[in-house]
Amino acid sequence: MIPAIQRLRPRSIQARVALAIAVALVVVFVVVQVVFVSFVESRARAEVENALHLQADSIAREVERNGLENAAATARAAQRFIGDARLVVTVQGVDVHWNLPVSQLEASATATRGPVEVLLERPDPDDGLFSDWVFVGLVAAGVVGTGALIWMLAGGVGARLRRSVSALADGAEAVAQGRFDVRAPESDDELGRLSQAFNRMTARLESADVRQREFLADVAHELRTPVTAIEGFAQALEDGTARSPEDRAESAAFIRAEAARLRELVRDLQHLTWLDLDPPVRTEPVDLAGAGREAVARLEVDAQVKGVALLGPEGSLAAISDPAHVETILTNLISNAIAATEAGGTIRLTTRREHGEGGIAVSDTGRGIPPEHLPFIFDRLYRVQPGRDRPSGGSGLGLSIVRRLAALLGGRVSVESEVGAGSTFTLWLPVAPVAAARRERVESGPA
Repeated sequence: MIPAIQRLRPRSIQARVALAIAVALVVVFVVVQVVFVSFVESRARAEVENALHLQADSIAREVERNGLENAAATARAAQRFIGDARLVVTVQGVDVHWNLPVSQLEASATATRGPVEVLLERPDPDDGLFSDWVFVGLVAAGVVGTGALIWMLAGGVGARLRRSVSALADGAEAVAQGRFDVRAPESDDELGRLSQAFNRMTARLESADVRQREFLADVAHELRTPVTAIEGFAQALEDGTARSPEDRAESAAFIRAEAARLRELVRDLQHLTWLDLDPPVRTEPVDLAGAGREAVARLEVDAQVKGVALLGPEGSLAAISDPAHVETILTNLISNAIAATEAGGTIRLTTRREHGEGGIAVSDTGRGIPPEHLPFIFDRLYRVQPGRDRPSGGSGLGLSIVRRLAALLGGRVSVESEVGAGSTFTLWLPVAPVAAARRERVESGPA
């Protein structure tokens, strides 16, 4: 039974809208009828009965005043003034005047004065212009007319809904097939807001797809460069092109350097892949100033080789974080600062605290970053300089790792830079414990 009813359900939006409104109209019609019958008619009947009672009492007084012997004549005279109503006059229990009974009674009333009793009965005006059936017919005609209008309006609404939903469905199908450049038509209604959300989603997917393709192209280039160098120098060693001990030593050194560069790139890629899995972290109190001084001690030799002054922070600043991840972030930031700072420059680490966060800043006096590049410097393998060639060392993934680690720790990284004046990267960490689900660090990280 239920499947059969389900098959009768309207399939189109237009039919569903029209059916819903039609059901509402039927309910309203039934309620109006009930109110009309139970309230309006009852009030009308009460008014008629009250009027009849007044008329019956008036006739009874007239009969009593004219004398009981003239009761019949008085009743016949009164009959002319009460229309088609039935009048029965009884004197001392004897009917002295009556007319035909009423087949369909609307209302009746009785009045008694001494030995005189008067009965008035009003017939139901079935053939009147505004009888019950005429009223029902008018309401039914109104319902039919309203239903036709609703069907036309629902047709317009349904057509618009079908167009919008069809466009969204076609767009979703195109996205499922890998096309992220599709956009749905937008409007000011609810479906328009859905279209706007769909367009924002496809725009982000398109942007992510472009970045992914560029990232894969960059990774392929980064891998190809050291592999090509290793292959070339290995070929020189194999075919005897590098004959002298100096040439062979130089070739071996280049192979080692490129192999180290390749190992660093693969390691950073593996690290980022591991971070993308949102691994749990260990949270415990960390002295950011102390961690900064430890990072300075590890990289002081590199700064001295470059001729750069590296100054650690003073005092202490407590935060909640994973010490190993803080070490990785500071190492990346300081290494980037050393690479960006010319000989004679200075790199300084300072701590700060504001809005419930603890921060440690790495400031350099290097070449700075142009403002148009600042929104993209944390993207993977993004280059401030045009072209694919990296000027010196590094995998190009350090800042991406920094941002991902900061987010994993429940913190963030901010940057301020001015061309020719240097840059400041600040790691902000919470001073309260992060969610318990991330409290335990994974037993083994990336190799």
